Amino acid sequence: MRWLISIVIVAVLAIALAMAGRYDPGYVVLVYPPWRLEISFISFVLAVVGLVVGGVVLLRLASLTLNLPSIVREQRERRAARRRDENFLGGLKAFVEYRYQDAEQSLGGWQGEPARVGVARVFAARAAQEMRAVLQRERHIQEAVEHGSELAAELFEAEARLETKDAAAALVAINHAKEIAPQHTALLRLELRARQMTGQWDEVDRLLDLLMRTNALEPGVAAQNRRMAYAENLKRRAEDDRALLEYWKKVPSEFKVDPWVARAAARAFLQRGGDDTALDVLEAALDREWNEELVALYGELRASDPRRQIERAEKWLHAHPRDARLLLALAQLCSVQQLWGKAQSYLEASLAIAPTAEGHIRMAELKTQSGQTGDACQHYQKALTLCRSE
Repeated sequence: MRWLISIVIVAVLAIALAMAGRYDPGYVVLVYPPWRLEISFISFVLAVVGLVVGGVVLLRLASLTLNLPSIVREQRERRAARRRDENFLGGLKAFVEYRYQDAEQSLGGWQGEPARVGVARVFAARAAQEMRAVLQRERHIQEAVEHGSELAAELFEAEARLETKDAAAALVAINHAKEIAPQHTALLRLELRARQMTGQWDEVDRLLDLLMRTNALEPGVAAQNRRMAYAENLKRRAEDDRALLEYWKKVPSEFKVDPWVARAAARAFLQRGGDDTALDVLEAALDREWNEELVALYGELRASDPRRQIERAEKWLHAHPRDARLLLALAQLCSVQQLWGKAQSYLEASLAIAPTAEGHIRMAELKTQSGQTGDACQHYQKALTLCRSE
């Protein structure tokens, strides 16, 4: 279309000049003694225009001739850059297609812009990690750091170390990365995992606060991590009465009745001889959510008022009449109070619902207490059979 328009314009100009030359009476005389040249004005204008155009064309040709080496060099560089881009994209494609060997070979030796070299080495390191090529992974990570991709390299190093359960080395990489991006969300998540693996539960509490403020954790995941942190911190403080009580007061009320946290708290208080406190913890948790493990622990407590403990358990029995674990706990409590008849009744009911090795052992002890050694032996045999089957 452009050529057509250009031809039309040239044709129009040619027609215009022809008509102007036909009716224009002007002429130009050029004198250089002894020569004399007389031409029409239109011819003179066309000659001048031709000279100007010819001069411009000659200058362009001269410029192109002088710049030809640089033009050829630029074209070669563009072709080389295009090939490098194709190789880089090919390596990325191989990585996302799980062709890790091709990706490692392509990206591990790729050369180009320093920033892109660093990114290429990080992907090569990830591909080497998938192939369990540790030496290649380390080499690629080092090159990524040298080419300015230190944050990406340290993040991957921490992630790789966590996969191999090497939390100490992961924390070293995390600390290096924190010097670059202290509030990086993914980095905080990795640090959370590392602190959990090393048992640094106070740090886990701090990291959970940071991640929750930025909505970086799903509510369910955050609650599970909170539950674990509270439980582990209670276990760690079981040797110090004051520290245990102070920490328990800081635990939010909704977590105090969580089965996991309540069990850890009850065991910690029980270890310090605080059976009554443990009793309050378990009763509050069981009133909110029924849990067989808490029921079993409830039967192990020796509170200052055992009759109150039995009465509370019997109230629960109205709501859970076929709970074998609750019946077993009641049998334990009645045995401590030497209520042998009630203890035997609860044991028989528990064994009728769900025979367990623990239930048979309790019954054997009860039979031995009453002098029925034959029956006691039978229950011990049944307990042994159940243990073997498990």
